[in-house]
Amino acid sequence: MHSPIHGRKMKTITNLALFFTAWLLTSIALAATHNIILSAERLPNGQFGYKMVSHTSDGAVANYPVEITIPGPTLFVKRGDVVNVQLINETHKNGPGIKVGFNVPGLSIGNTDAAAPGETKNYRLNTHKTGTFPYHDKDNQLLGLFGAVVVDDLNGKVQSYVDGDGTVISANRAQLDKEFVMFMVGSTFWGTEISADGTQKPLWTNPTLSAIENQLVRFHVLALGPSHTFHLHAHRWLDETEDKNPSAPPHIIDVKILNSPADSHAFTIKAGTGVGAGVWQYHCHVMSHMESGMNGKLQVVSAESGLPGDSIAGASPSGAIFGNPSDKPGLVTFIMSDEPGSWFRSTRGDLLKPVTKTQSLEIVPPGSSVHFIMSDTEGVHTVTTLLWPSEAEDNSMGGDHFMIPFDQTKAYRGGGIVELHIPGLYVFTCKIHPYMFGAVIVDNPGTDGLDLGNTINLVSGIKNLPTSSDLATRLLRTFFVATTPENWQDFTSSDPWKVAYPNVDVVVDIGKVPLIAVLDSRYGNDMILPPLSNPAIPGVGEVWINTQFEKTANKTKPGTITVLDANTWTLKRKIALPQINMNNPHNLWPNRDHSVIYQTQWFDTKLTLIDQKTGALIKNLRVGDTPSHVMTLPHNDDATVAINGENGVVIIPAGTTEVNYMMPTQHYGQAPANPHGHWVSADGKRIITPNINTSDTGIYDAETGQIVARTQTGEGAPGPHPIAIGMMPDSSKIYATNLLHHSLSVLDGNDGTLLKTINLIENYNPISGEITGPVGVLPIQTPVSPDGKAVVIAATGGQIVIVDTATDTIVKMLPCDPGCHGANFGAKKDGGYYAYVTSKFSNRVIVVDVDPNGDGDLSDADIVGSISMVADAGVANDDTVSSLAGYGGQGIVALPNVYNGWVQNLSGEWGAGLTDSQRNPIR
Repeated sequence: MHSPIHGRKMKTITNLALFFTAWLLTSIALAATHNIILSAERLPNGQFGYKMVSHTSDGAVANYPVEITIPGPTLFVKRGDVVNVQLINETHKNGPGIKVGFNVPGLSIGNTDAAAPGETKNYRLNTHKTGTFPYHDKDNQLLGLFGAVVVDDLNGKVQSYVDGDGTVISANRAQLDKEFVMFMVGSTFWGTEISADGTQKPLWTNPTLSAIENQLVRFHVLALGPSHTFHLHAHRWLDETEDKNPSAPPHIIDVKILNSPADSHAFTIKAGTGVGAGVWQYHCHVMSHMESGMNGKLQVVSAESGLPGDSIAGASPSGAIFGNPSDKPGLVTFIMSDEPGSWFRSTRGDLLKPVTKTQSLEIVPPGSSVHFIMSDTEGVHTVTTLLWPSEAEDNSMGGDHFMIPFDQTKAYRGGGIVELHIPGLYVFTCKIHPYMFGAVIVDNPGTDGLDLGNTINLVSGIKNLPTSSDLATRLLRTFFVATTPENWQDFTSSDPWKVAYPNVDVVVDIGKVPLIAVLDSRYGNDMILPPLSNPAIPGVGEVWINTQFEKTANKTKPGTITVLDANTWTLKRKIALPQINMNNPHNLWPNRDHSVIYQTQWFDTKLTLIDQKTGALIKNLRVGDTPSHVMTLPHNDDATVAINGENGVVIIPAGTTEVNYMMPTQHYGQAPANPHGHWVSADGKRIITPNINTSDTGIYDAETGQIVARTQTGEGAPGPHPIAIGMMPDSSKIYATNLLHHSLSVLDGNDGTLLKTINLIENYNPISGEITGPVGVLPIQTPVSPDGKAVVIAATGGQIVIVDTATDTIVKMLPCDPGCHGANFGAKKDGGYYAYVTSKFSNRVIVVDVDPNGDGDLSDADIVGSISMVADAGVANDDTVSSLAGYGGQGIVALPNVYNGWVQNLSGEWGAGLTDSQRNPIR
């Protein structure tokens, strides 16, 4: 016999079962099936986007744009709906195609494979939870292949809003007047507006959003890539989450952190509530992102005004750019990459190159925008204008002095966007990697020829330089050489060296001129390169050279190490390390017994330890963003690594493979110094760094990390760009090169006092181009000979400059190759030293003897030989060279290490080949 209580329990259970069964059947009945067909296509500016082909459903369907859009179409579904997506890859129809997929983190089930050009793939989503989710291609999302899926409640509930008196009021989707989908990508907003009837309108980049006062507006803010912080002025909203405790007080916010790699946040506002009509800014609250253009406006208009509250779209990939006439502002996009030559690569550079001869040049009409993304790099970068039309800095002339010059104060993985109005030439670079170039010509359609402007300003402080001047055209030539590997010098070829330029007329201060004719007449072309030759006297040991741009078959990133036997002047080994995809190896140094070679990866985060005898990998160690140079402390063999993309020098104790700590190069809260080519005193007590971002040379106590001195270099120029340090063997003087100031600063080695500034272009007339004596244009590495007699400067303008340390004057200039970059000393057999000099845009190493007859007179310094960096089949290697053979010479070190402080610690094996004076360079 059952008790009454038992009976009531059974009745309750039965009722619950009936309820859940009814609920389940109702849910199944309410669930819609969505069959969606999307295509992936190429936009006129070379970016990619998704386009809606068809969307069939037994529920409501939005009114989609007929064009390709960024973001892609917003897909509105309800929880429990069945969503089938078919993707057609048509990226190959207007240029080279790419693989494209459709991935929705948190919702995707089943197939996530990408479709090759011309292929179709099917995908399915599990809409088991509400929210806003990004869909995207996994590999090329930052190029524009992203959009949003909004999964709403079955009952239509959306995020509550905060009324003017602070009351939180529930809202339903049917009450919404419009919605905004805003993606935060790189340092740019990409937007879509959705009206109450479901019509989707692309708003493109950094749009001016608009609504009528008191309209209910729902925002969907999504982030891809690096983290962002969304902020909207004058409005507050509720930070709702699905699992929020109902009894907790409402969490009202006006800023929201969105974490990488993909995050989203949705909220509802009543437009203008509590503040009325007005224009309110929205932006990323990360300062470096905001200064890079990541901001827009929300315009709230009063109902009484009669204005419709229509949003204004920003610059569009389908707008007015070269080859794509339109009445809308256009957008060109540069990918900042690790790829040699194409470091700033236009997204349609492959199509423009037959005309421009480079993938790094774009052409736009006034009023269009330039967009930068870092979708193909492992490093951190800045976007900085190297030169620009003088008028662009003058707001009274229609320029924008808030954005030009454009200069990011912090290196990061992001990007930027800038609107350009003044016709003329704009060249952008990265302060961390200052040979990365991208150029934009803002061309007035009413002029005959491409506008370069009347005068330009340079980041180094030069103003109103005529565009017909020698310096202006010399910089233009440098751009076409640096950004086009076909224009690099090949010393293995018998063909003359030819530089290809665009066959166009340009408008400069003296009128229209043919570009090729001007550059050829000033700098020549079809030149016969000097023959390779081995120095008559052998060197001692080995020379390890970073052939940073050389590519190999089993890597996606460039860079090898070339080992030269200085005894025979033959190549000994190529090291590519394909198992770690070694990326742009830049500078290297040995440990005390030379058993380990430390190697930085400049476009990455790694320091690599390599076995000297075999070239085998020992360890790949993460040290920080964009490590540039490495040196050991001579007294204890600790390794020091300059973290060029951050604010410090990393210390790795001898015999270990772990970072101990980072010595800061700036005090906490100050702008990052971004140290580059540092040096260490012979006693190991001082570390000296050239700080590119703060325009000074820093001296630091190696034991305590304390700042001993900070000395401004470049005579107060706005951007001198100190880049490398040399030091006397007794540590009495420091030599710091200033890349963009074309100067050498001489400092007291003890307290950092500036003793002298050597003007390396004093003998150069920038207008006429007349050279009346030695010059060093764009100086980089600047080692002091181990005996302290000479400074050798590798100047990327194509010169090797010899400075006598006794008088601190230039005594000789020798020719170098384009992109002359690296320099270091090694021992010469039977006494003396060789300076080994590398160049980025040639495939040989130059051997310089600063004192061939040993008489102390450096005016007879000479090039005594040059050796190809291209390996033949008999050279040992760990991967096959596939392209750019021998190119990218940058960091260089000779073994044995013959500098004072290090040479005394050599083993018998490495010291055996040295003379007594080489083992004791100062007495």
